[in-house]
Amino acid sequence: MMKTKLMLLAGLTLLAGCGQNSDQVPNPSAAQEQAAEDAYSDLRDRKYDEFLSHLDPELKQYFQENQKTMRQFSYAIPEGEYKSKTLMVKKFEQSSGKPSEYKVSYEIAYPGNLVQYDVSFDKPNGSSTIQNFYIRVYGK
Repeated sequence: MMKTKLMLLAGLTLLAGCGQNSDQVPNPSAAQEQAAEDAYSDLRDRKYDEFLSHLDPELKQYFQENQKTMRQFSYAIPEGEYKSKTLMVKKFEQSSGKPSEYKVSYEIAYPGNLVQYDVSFDKPNGSSTIQNFYIRVYGK
């Protein structure tokens, strides 16, 4: 467990080194934090319609067409309530010809498991609609 946690922290530290310094990027707004939390809970609880309501139309369409992928994410999340949730990395990327992306990464601790939950919005303090997300589970 500790080795996995250290590997995750090392990976997130490397991620933080890319692009804009994480300390210079604002924290997510209360609405963005709530959207990320609600989407995670809805996916964990297999409330797929509610989960889809938090997503950008393009991402929502993807999961409606690929429900097996959505279900794989939901079944990977450990059951029950987590012990702690920590904001680990936040970065804002802008480049010409592409929409801006505000990426936030959380470490969510369960007894025996650690979840890396990455969620993206349009910009800091911007829309609370989720543009992209990724979940990776470490542990048992």
